Amino acid sequence: MKGVVTSAKLVGIDKAINTRFNQGRTRVPNFVGRLCTRIVSTNAKEAYGWINNIPGLDKDSAEVIKQSLEMTGHEITNSEFDKAITIPRTAVEDDAYGMFANVAEEFGSKGAQRPDTELISKLLASFTTLKAWTGKALFATDHALSKSVTHNNKGTKKLSAANFQTGYAVIRNAKDGAGDPLFTMADPSKVFLVVDPDYEATADSIVRMDTLSTGGRNPNYNKAQVIVIPGLGHSWFILDNSATVGGLIFQDRLPLSITANFNLTSEDVLKYKQFAWYARSRFAIGAGRPEYAYGSTGADAA
Repeated sequence: MKGVVTSAKLVGIDKAINTRFNQGRTRVPNFVGRLCTRIVSTNAKEAYGWINNIPGLDKDSAEVIKQSLEMTGHEITNSEFDKAITIPRTAVEDDAYGMFANVAEEFGSKGAQRPDTELISKLLASFTTLKAWTGKALFATDHALSKSVTHNNKGTKKLSAANFQTGYAVIRNAKDGAGDPLFTMADPSKVFLVVDPDYEATADSIVRMDTLSTGGRNPNYNKAQVIVIPGLGHSWFILDNSATVGGLIFQDRLPLSITANFNLTSEDVLKYKQFAWYARSRFAIGAGRPEYAYGSTGADAA
């Protein structure tokens, strides 16, 4: 009935808002799900102890030789993301709230996409401020994996078949702090070539074409899956997620949820004359193991 705000009416609106919000949540690219190792977080921040030197078995040895393990502190702090949509009390009184269902669906979509937009900013910062456990940027020329082993996973050249092969070889030949091979690229379906839309055609020609334009077999065919992310500019990346922990970490503290406030005696309703639905999530995206990632700024044409 118009002019009257009842609990039953508010419950019905809440159900519609939640339904459309959850429908919107399904419309996401889910770059994070494909490119990052998901870690369930239980604290405000998580500390990762990276094992640099894992002892192997010596040939003909009767027992495993004891060896000290170097642990390097590396913390990733969760961030909180929240937003609210409101429906004026007058809209509820006048039964003029149907349009807010569309708003709720878009609200759910935007909220679910937030990790992907955060990933874009982290990739752009991966050559500068996004630090790996080595203390260097995720993509750097001088990662010290141990006192005797260094690692260079940064390039500067634009995407091409030859430059892709260079980056691919960096990950393929990666070693741990003890100098032992990491046996990377274990699952080609989890190796990704990440590019800006302007380089999609180039990426496709490198890894999606089974034959070369000049004839003959393409040696890079199916070596990586192409993922196109807007906003990357000239930079491009190769990420190997076939390991337990790859080059990027998605630290999931609190999945996206929506909470309603339609208490008729609350301050929002009494003072501001509006009902609110709050969406909230807590997560972080950080650097994982640089040995499983290669990035190029694409600044140089050669």
